[in-house]
Amino acid sequence: MVIYADVLIVLNLIVDYFLVLASSKIIGKRLKTFRILLSSLIGAISSLYIFLPQLSVVWELAFKAVICLLMSATAFGIRNIKQFLKGFGILFIITCSYAGIMMALWHIFKPYGMVINNSVVYFDISPLVLIGSTVIFYLLFIVLSHIFKSSSKNAEMCEITIESDGKSEKLSAILDTGNSVVDLFGNCEIIIADKRAVKRIFGDIEEAKERAKNRYRVVPYSSVSGADILDGFRCDKAKAFGNSKTVLLQKPILAVAKTPLNDGYNAIVNPKILD
Repeated sequence: MVIYADVLIVLNLIVDYFLVLASSKIIGKRLKTFRILLSSLIGAISSLYIFLPQLSVVWELAFKAVICLLMSATAFGIRNIKQFLKGFGILFIITCSYAGIMMALWHIFKPYGMVINNSVVYFDISPLVLIGSTVIFYLLFIVLSHIFKSSSKNAEMCEITIESDGKSEKLSAILDTGNSVVDLFGNCEIIIADKRAVKRIFGDIEEAKERAKNRYRVVPYSSVSGADILDGFRCDKAKAFGNSKTVLLQKPILAVAKTPLNDGYNAIVNPKILD
């Protein structure tokens, strides 16, 4: 069978797009479309190694791991190492699962027009069928995403971009329904962030209390261990991206978390922030 490189790249671009999109949904990170497309393009170009002689399983896995690393770095970024590694792990598992399923179909049913070499899948199909199947797959994915979303609200996350005095910081925030910390005076949104993220905007916390007195706020809160206060700083503005919507926050307060946040996120907010 003749394998056309342009069809091969387009087909794998579409497949990789949905693999990256699915990975982002699983880890709860909202990605921009151009990042997904750029990441998918890397995977699509790598599919040209179908033309190489059959490689050993070890070399196939090594090659796939390197490509997944590049795709993950492009899609999720490497600023947050834990999130990057989590994205890589999920994408690698999904990619290997997809290849395994296709291999099983190929060996069991021997479908006409399907070729697999070095775990790269090629379908000899018309552009109309390719577009139609992509639309059907996309609609199915949307339905499954809504079902998955409705059953896992506690694991939702959002992206928040904080701006203050010309500086900006992107935060990966978990939506915690148990977080009821509120601003008692200005009725502003409260964003509890990891100390390291706050320092990147305001510098040393103790020094910032004196240097930016007009921004400093004391945020009282209570927990199972008792009542306490958090150091907070009023920001100029922020944008929150989540639940398929973008919300502009005016003068939110960035509060310093008492303990480090290290589990794939560096901020905590109440889900009402997206209302």
